[in-house]
Amino acid sequence: MAQSGAARWLPVLLVAAQVVVGALAWQSRSWILLAFGELALLVGGTALYGVVRYRDLRDRYRREREVARRLAERRQLADEVHDLVGHELSVIGMRAALLQLRTTGDESVLAGQVRSDAERAVVMLHETVATLHRTPWTDPAEADVAAVIERFRRAGADVHLVGDPDVLTRASVATRVTAHRVVLEALTNSARHAPGDAVTVVVRRADDVVTLEVRTHGSGDPSPAVDRDDRRGGGLESLRRRVQAIGGTWQVDTGADGHRVVARLPVRATLEPEPEVASGAAPETSRARRPFVALVGPLVLPAVLVLLGGAAYWAWASHDATVEPVDAVAVRVGMPAAEAAEHLPVREAPVRLARAPGPGPGWECRQYTDGNVPLAMATLEVCTDGGTVVRVTDLSEMPLL
Repeated sequence: MAQSGAARWLPVLLVAAQVVVGALAWQSRSWILLAFGELALLVGGTALYGVVRYRDLRDRYRREREVARRLAERRQLADEVHDLVGHELSVIGMRAALLQLRTTGDESVLAGQVRSDAERAVVMLHETVATLHRTPWTDPAEADVAAVIERFRRAGADVHLVGDPDVLTRASVATRVTAHRVVLEALTNSARHAPGDAVTVVVRRADDVVTLEVRTHGSGDPSPAVDRDDRRGGGLESLRRRVQAIGGTWQVDTGADGHRVVARLPVRATLEPEPEVASGAAPETSRARRPFVALVGPLVLPAVLVLLGGAAYWAWASHDATVEPVDAVAVRVGMPAAEAAEHLPVREAPVRLARAPGPGPGWECRQYTDGNVPLAMATLEVCTDGGTVVRVTDLSEMPLL
């Protein structure tokens, strides 16, 4: 992904800031300034990166949402063209084939030409549908299996219905729509490839499964089971993906006595996106994550790790090295070192950044912390000599290194 101008300049700005912080720390000879400068660079750089990254992701998210919207519109258009126009062309071709069989002479030749033109138009239609990358999830206004069968009968097709399509009335929308498309596509293929052959449509329900079977009694050539449109992602192959997407099963058989399409659909299926892209179709546009979600990985997780690391460091630095305020007040010059040891921790503070006064000859000085966050720096120094406390220094008032 192309970076914005701000993103490209961000590393340069951070390097420049690092140089400035290092120069100031070197000039002042203050390690604490260097430490806090590095911390400020870390926090500020992370925040700046988050802002720049968020803007880039926001723009990318908007672009991909627009692409997805346009692709959905193209698929909806392609679906409607395939299901409505393709059906009408197939009916025209079927009527022309019946007219060709029932007439002779010039009328028969003309009917054959109409049939060929209709079949060629169907092929061109499916090529256009493949170009638009069809989607199967646009619901028809009336997903009525009985109405589809009756329409083919009025067009002259020999279609017999076995069973009751009303078993679909209590099925989910996904099941009704899929059943409608299965019967429509199977009858359309039979009309195109085997005009005049008898077709039987079986609709039955057993428990929570609706079975649809479309049997063509004859030997149309070519068989709908190897429809050329399937290789473009339409036809029966598209129906197979639709049926499997809602949890159903799909079967196509071809024999000497005809061919059969069987779909078994769950009664309570739900609509889901098409699970795969047909061969040769355009790939899906990647689903853009929302900008805030996309920033969780690069920003939130490192921040959590830094906080956990800081907490672990503070627990180690202050453990057995923290002196309570009441104990700090109790330690005074002149008291025995053994008595002072009863008020002091057993371990020195590991972080000692204050500039304490130099010890006297033979003195033993130890520094302790008050548990300050986040570094647990030493804030109290106790020096002893010969078993007696000789100096108690409040390091919080001393300059830092």
